[in-house]
Amino acid sequence: MPRWVPVLIGAVLVTIAALAVITGMRYRDNTLVRMVTRTTTPRVAAPAPPGEPEPGASRVLSGNEGGDVPTAHESAPGESHAEVTGDAGGVSAVVRMWARRGMQVKSIPPDAVVYVNNVQIGQARQFDTEDEAYDFAAPGSYTVRLIAPGYKERTYVVTASDDAEDEVAHIDARLDKE
Repeated sequence: MPRWVPVLIGAVLVTIAALAVITGMRYRDNTLVRMVTRTTTPRVAAPAPPGEPEPGASRVLSGNEGGDVPTAHESAPGESHAEVTGDAGGVSAVVRMWARRGMQVKSIPPDAVVYVNNVQIGQARQFDTEDEAYDFAAPGSYTVRLIAPGYKERTYVVTASDDAEDEVAHIDARLDKE
């Protein structure tokens, strides 16, 4: 086989991959299939179920009268630390931390549900990278709970403050089995 054949095959594959990435970045109404079939049916978004936000809206930061936005408590004083308390029923720990803007949550199990001030905001895997961090709506303290079926609950208190050292609080939790 000539030496240029594998190079040509590699170039074609790289070109196809680049086109797949470029065209996959956003929805396009003018695809090749639509141009050939000349379909003029507009794309219509289905309405949301009752009580849910419309397409493109945010459930967490919608500001509805339903109270679905976690409100901040008064800022907690002090530095980042863990408070361990215990009695005959067992030991519990609350980790307190500070951040300027929000929090990043990594959890085992990754499908643990995250609550901020008793408002469910989603699963931990939704907030596990810097660009998917949860942003707090206002300065103040927020009680963050991680809950998963069959696991013990973990609690954190994150204080959003402009003078905090870290931009984002990093919560790395390994929930213990019950």
